[in-house]
Amino acid sequence: MREQFQSGAVKVLAFVCDRDSRVESVSAERGISPLLGQDRLLLESLTVASSSGFPPLLDRWNDLVETGSGFQTEVLVQLRESEKPQSMEMHALPLRGDCDVPLFLVTLCAGLRVVNSGPDEVARCRAVLSTAVDSIITIDSQCVISSVNPATTRMFGYSESELLGRNVSMLMPEPWASQHDEYIRRYLQTGKASIIGVGRQIMALRRDGSTFLVHLAISEFTVRQTRYFTGIIRDLTDLEQVQKQLLQSERLAAIGQMVTGLAHESRNALQRAQACLDMLALDLQDQPEQLDLARRARTALQDLHRLYEEVRSYAAPIHLEFRECDLSAVWRKEWENLAALRRERRIRLTESCPAGLPRCEIDIHRMEQVFRNIFENAIHACGEEGCVTVRCAEVTLDGRAALSLRISDNGPGMKPEVCARVFEPFFTTKQKGTGLGMAIAHRILSAHAGSISAGSGVEGGAEIQLVIPLRSVVRRLGDNRQ
Repeated sequence: MREQFQSGAVKVLAFVCDRDSRVESVSAERGISPLLGQDRLLLESLTVASSSGFPPLLDRWNDLVETGSGFQTEVLVQLRESEKPQSMEMHALPLRGDCDVPLFLVTLCAGLRVVNSGPDEVARCRAVLSTAVDSIITIDSQCVISSVNPATTRMFGYSESELLGRNVSMLMPEPWASQHDEYIRRYLQTGKASIIGVGRQIMALRRDGSTFLVHLAISEFTVRQTRYFTGIIRDLTDLEQVQKQLLQSERLAAIGQMVTGLAHESRNALQRAQACLDMLALDLQDQPEQLDLARRARTALQDLHRLYEEVRSYAAPIHLEFRECDLSAVWRKEWENLAALRRERRIRLTESCPAGLPRCEIDIHRMEQVFRNIFENAIHACGEEGCVTVRCAEVTLDGRAALSLRISDNGPGMKPEVCARVFEPFFTTKQKGTGLGMAIAHRILSAHAGSISAGSGVEGGAEIQLVIPLRSVVRRLGDNRQ
C-alpha cells in the first residue's frame, strides 16, 4: 500500500553498485549531492529513517551480497546541499547478468513510501499473529503451506516444521482434501471463486485423525508477482456443542411437557385399573391361574407408571443443591439400599481407595441416583456370583481438583459399540428397563461439571468412570440440561 507525499512530485534515482556499495553508474538529475555521485560509497550517504527494531543498513546490505536476498526500507537522503534530508524509499536487489563481478541495483524513490512499514508496525503484526485465537495459514498457488501461526499448531496438533512445505490438504478429511487443489487451480485459470472470499463451514483433520467443524475464510494477496492465499480457520467445536445442547434442551422440554400431560391424564385411569385388579384378586383367591393373570396385569400397570415417571424425571430440569459430604458414604448407602436386589446372590462390594480422600460438594440426592443406576447394572452383569469394585484417585478436571471413581464388575463386559451408546436415552441391552438410567446419570454428572464414561475394567468386565469436581461449579446456562 502506497500514498503520495504532499510535497513534490514522484522522483526516482537509480544506482548500480558493487559489493561494497560503490556507485558504478547513476541515473539522476543534475544538482544532486556529490556524495551520491559515481565512485562514492552509497551507504555512507544514507541513514535508515526508523532504525529501531531493524538490523543496521550495513548488515542488511551484507546479507544482500551474501544471499542475494533483496530488501526494502525507508532512508533519509540529502539530495542537494541546500536542502534538508528527505525521506525516500530504498529498494536493493542483485542484478542478474553475465558479468563476473556481482552488481546490485539500488533505487531511491521520493514521493512514494510504504505506509506502516516501520519496525513497530512489523512487531505489532507479529504480535497479532502470535496471539490470534484463530488459525492463520498462508499457502502459495501450489497449495503449499508457507507460514502458520501458533494457533495453527495448537488447533491441529502438528509442529510448525511438520506443516511448512506440505500441501494444506493434509489438514482436511475427504472429500475436501481431494477437491481443494482443484478449487485453487480453477480459480487461477478462470478467476471465478468458489471458496476465495467466501466463508464456509467444513470439517478439518487433526494429526490424531479426529475431525472437527471449522469456519474457513480465504483471501488472496500478491508479493513480487507471486500469488498467495491466507486461510483463517475458526474452531466451531464449542459452538457446535452449544447448538447440540440447545437442541437437546428443546427436545427435553417437549418430551417433559408431553409426558407430564400423559401422566396427569392417565394417573386416574391407572389408579382405577389398579383398584379394579385389587378387587378382582379378592374374588380369585381360589383360582390360582386367574389370580396370577391379575397379578401380571397389576405389575404391567406399575411398570407403565414407572416408565412415565422415569421419562418425566429425565426430561425435567436439573436443579442442584450442593452440600459437602464424604462421597464413600453415599455409594455405601446405595449399595445397602440394593440389598433386596442382591438377595440369594453372592455379590460383594470391594473398595480400593487411598486413606484421607477429600470431601466433595455435591447434590447428595442426585448422586445417589447415579450410584444406584450404576450398581444396578453391575449387579445384573455379575449374575449369581461376582464382585463390584470401586477405585478412587485424586485427579484434576479442567484445572480443578477432582475425584476419579472407577466402578467395575467382573461380568462379561461391554462391546465397543455398546460403550459408545450406553448414555443414549432409551438404549438398553437388558430385557427389562427403560434405558434411561445411564442417560440420567450422564445428565447429573454434566450438571456437576464432571464427566462419566464407559469402558472395560482391569478384570475384563464393564467399568464406569466418574470424575467429580471437589468444589461445586455454578452453572447459569438455562436449566443445566445436557
